[in-house]
Amino acid sequence: DHNFPEVDPSSVCRVASAAFLWNCDKGDPESNDDASTTNGNGSGDTRVPRAALDLLSAWTAADLDALDAASEACAGISSSSSSSSSSYVKASHHRITPEEIRQMKPRQVAAHRKREAEYRNANLQRAIRHTSMFCSKETGGLDHMLTCAARAKDHRLRREVGLQIGRLVSNLEEGDDVKKLVASALGCADWKVGSDKDGKSNLNKELHKLTIEELDGDDEEKDEVDKEEKTTEEDEEGKLPKKLLQTMKRGQLTASLLIGKPEVGTWALKCGWSNGNGVSELKDLISSNDPRAMSIASEIVSAASSVESSRPLLSALVEEGTLEDLLIHPDADVRSGAASCAAKIGLASKALSEDRGEVMGLLDVAIELLFDETEQGNDIAPAANENALSAMKKLPTSSNRFPETESTSMDRGIEVMAYLAAKTFVKEELASGYAPEGSPPGRKTALQRLVEIACAPNSGDAQMAYGLAGIFNLLSVSVETLRKEAFVGKEITKEQYDQLQALGKTEEEKEAAAKKDETEGDTPAAVSERIRKLANANVPRAIVKLLEGSNSDATQEKLLEGMNRMASESSVRGLMIQQGCLSTCLNMDKGEKPSDAEKKILRQARSCIAKLLVTTDPNILTVSQRSGSIGPLIKLIRDNDALDLMHFEALLSITNLASFGDETKNRIVAQNGISALGYAMFSDHEMVRQAATEAMCNMVPHPDMMEYLSKPDNLRVWIAFSLDYEDNYECARAAVGCLAMACPDPEFAKALVKCNNFREMVRTLMECGQVELMHRVLALIAGLIEHGGDCRKAVEATGAGQFCDAYVVTYQDKSKIKELNFTPSQRESFASTLSLAKEVARLLR
Repeated sequence: DHNFPEVDPSSVCRVASAAFLWNCDKGDPESNDDASTTNGNGSGDTRVPRAALDLLSAWTAADLDALDAASEACAGISSSSSSSSSSYVKASHHRITPEEIRQMKPRQVAAHRKREAEYRNANLQRAIRHTSMFCSKETGGLDHMLTCAARAKDHRLRREVGLQIGRLVSNLEEGDDVKKLVASALGCADWKVGSDKDGKSNLNKELHKLTIEELDGDDEEKDEVDKEEKTTEEDEEGKLPKKLLQTMKRGQLTASLLIGKPEVGTWALKCGWSNGNGVSELKDLISSNDPRAMSIASEIVSAASSVESSRPLLSALVEEGTLEDLLIHPDADVRSGAASCAAKIGLASKALSEDRGEVMGLLDVAIELLFDETEQGNDIAPAANENALSAMKKLPTSSNRFPETESTSMDRGIEVMAYLAAKTFVKEELASGYAPEGSPPGRKTALQRLVEIACAPNSGDAQMAYGLAGIFNLLSVSVETLRKEAFVGKEITKEQYDQLQALGKTEEEKEAAAKKDETEGDTPAAVSERIRKLANANVPRAIVKLLEGSNSDATQEKLLEGMNRMASESSVRGLMIQQGCLSTCLNMDKGEKPSDAEKKILRQARSCIAKLLVTTDPNILTVSQRSGSIGPLIKLIRDNDALDLMHFEALLSITNLASFGDETKNRIVAQNGISALGYAMFSDHEMVRQAATEAMCNMVPHPDMMEYLSKPDNLRVWIAFSLDYEDNYECARAAVGCLAMACPDPEFAKALVKCNNFREMVRTLMECGQVELMHRVLALIAGLIEHGGDCRKAVEATGAGQFCDAYVVTYQDKSKIKELNFTPSQRESFASTLSLAKEVARLLR
C-alpha cells in the first residue's frame, strides 16, 4: 500500500489545460519539423493531449464504472511507457453482490440502498463541480480543448477531444446550465436567446441586431478595414487566421454539444453560435478550403443529421449544394462526414429510404470509405460518386434519431453501412459478395473488407468495433425476429399488437402491408441461407477477434448477440466452433462480482454455448471444451433472469453432453448439476420441464443420480410426473423412461416398489392406451421381475400378468392391429410393446 498526496483541483486543471496545447498542430507532412514525433498519418505527437483526455475522464467521472474505465486507460498508458507493472484497486471493488443483499435483514437493505443513493449523488455532484471548474472562462480548460481540436492535424485526436467535451457537458443535467457554461465560448451574448422560458429573448435579439446594424451603418469603411485585418491576422502559432480559428472552435463546440447534449446542440447551431449566425459560419468553414476547418464542418453536419430538431437547419446547405463540396473533397475524413449525413437524412426520409437505387448509391459510398485509408490517391468508383451526389440532391428532412460514432473515413463508412444494413436487400447484397460498379480489379468484396477490418490487430478496442458488431448482427437476423424481440418482456405480444393495428386498417391497407411483407423477402429460409454465407466468409472468426480485443460492455454484448443469432442456424455450428466461437465464449469471465452489464454479457455468452452444443456431437469436441462448457450451462440453468428459451437450450446441451459418458456426467455432478436439473423440472414452461427431465434421464446410471432417485421424496415426484401424461405427455414419457432406465439398480428397485403410489402408476400406465408409455412401463416391470423377491411380488400385486395375457391374446391377431389405424412409426412401437407384453406374461407365469 502506498500513500499518495491528494492533488488539488486547480492543479489538475492547469496540467490538463497545458497538455491540450502540447504540439497539437505539429507534424505537418509538408514541413520539416523534427521536434515532433509523427505517427505515420502526418500527425504530431498526440500522447500528451490524449493523456490529458484520460485524466479528465477519470477526474470528471460521474459513476464508478466510468472511473474504472478511465483508470484502466491511464494504467495502459503508464504500463506501455514503463517497464514496471502497477496495480490499482477498482473504484467499484466495494460493490455488494445480489447474494450478499439477499442475506441482509430488511433494515440493512434499506440502509444499504440509502448509502448507495447518497454515494451516487455525491459522485454526480463532484463530477459537475469538476466539469464546471475546468470549463469555466477563468480556468480556460474548455478554450484550450477547442484550440487543440481546431489546430490538430490528426482527425482522430480531434474526434476524441470533441467526444470528451460532449461527455463533460452531459454531466450537467439542466440544459440551461450547459448554455451558461458554453455561451461565452460560442460567442453568444445572451444564453437565454431562443429559449421559450424567456419571452423577451427574441425581442432582445432583434433589438441587438438593429443596434449593430445602426452602428455598422455609421462607419462602413472602418468595418471593412477591421474585417480585413481580422481575416489576415494569424494566431499565436502562425498556423491559422484568427477569425477562422475562432469559427472552428465554435463549430467544434457545437458538434460536441450535438453529441453530448443534442437539444443544446440544436440551440447552439440555431441561436447560440455567434448570436444566431451558426449556419452562415458553417458555410464559411466549408468554403475555407482548409482541411481542418472542413473536417469540423463535416463533423457538424453529421452530428446535426443525427438530431431530429437540428435536421431542418441543414436544408439550406442541401438545396444550395454546399454539402457536395464536402462529399467530393480529397480528404477522406471530410468526405465521410457528408456521406454519413446523407445516409442519416436519407434513411429518415420514407420516400428516399424505399428507393432501392438511392439506397444502393449510399451503400456504394460507404463501401468506398472502407477502402479510402488503404487506397489513398486512388479515385473512388465513378458510379459510387455519381449515385451519392444524386442522393445528396434529394435529401429531405425527417423525424428519426441516429447515434453518432466515428470521424475517420473507415469509421464513417462502417457507421453508414450499419444504418443501411437494416434493409433486407442490402443484407442480401452484402452476404452475396457485393462490390460497387467500377471497383478496381482484384479488390475485396464489401463483406470481405469488413471481415478484414475486424480481424486487424487491436480492432476490438477501436471505436468502430460497435459499428462492425451492429452490421454482423443485422446481417444474421430478419426484420420479423427484430420485431418479436422488441416485445420480449412486454405485456403484449407481437401477434396481439398486429391484431390491434389491423383493427384500424382498411382492406386496401391490409393488402398493401401483406404485399410489402412478401416483397421484403426476409423469410426464415433466406436468413438461414444468409447465415451460411456469412459463416463461409469467416464472419464468426471476425466476431471472435473483435470479442478478444474489446473492453466495451456494449460492444461485447452486441457481438455476442450476433453470434447467438448465427448459432441459431444448426448447419453452421460446426464452422463456428472451428472458427473459435465456443472457446471464446468459454473464456468470457467477469470475476466473482460482475456488474449488471457484465451479467448480461455472461448470460449471452452462456446462451451461445448452449446453442452451439444442442446438436454438436460431443465426440468432436476437445476434453477442455466438453468439460469447460458444463459449468457455464449449469449457471445459465440456475439464472432466474434468463429467458425460458435460454434455459431450454442449456438443458438440451446438457442432455447432449451427458450422453457422452462418465467424463461429462462426473463434471455435471461436480457442478451440482443434479440439483439444478431437479429445480428446472418445476419450471412454469412445459418445454423446459421436459428438457430437464430428459437431461436427468441421461445422468442414469451415475451413482449420485441413482442415490438422488432412490430417495422417497424424489421418487414420489417422478411417479407424479409419470402420471401427468394427459396434460404433459412428453414430460411424462421422459419420466417413465428414466424410471425404466434406473430399474437395473437393486437399491433403486427396492425403493420404487415401496412407494405408496407404485401400484397406481403401473396400472394407470398399462391401461392408458398410449403405446410409448405402455412400452416404457412394461420395460420397467420386466426389470423389476428380474430382481425377484419383493420386487416380483410388488409387480404381481399390480395385476400386470393378467393384463399382459389379455393384451397379447387381443392383439396377436394382426387383423386387430389394422383396425387401430397406426402410422408406420406407431406400428413399430406397437410391435415392440406387444413383444414386451409377451415377455412379462412369460416371466410371471
